[in-house]
Amino acid sequence: MKDFDFGYFGTGDEGYAQYMTAFERNFNADSTDSFASDDADCDAGSCDSTEDDF
Repeated sequence: MKDFDFGYFGTGDEGYAQYMTAFERNFNADSTDSFASDDADCDAGSCDSTEDDF
């Protein structure tokens, strides 16, 4: 099997591991599109945030 080439991240298993770490960090579905994700006790009806806070 050929060496895997992941460009900036390197080749082989180490390149793959670094690539996947960066991919997970950038595209993790759990942390996208939610301004209240850091506030576990906040739901849509009880947040104290206003549009001016952003």
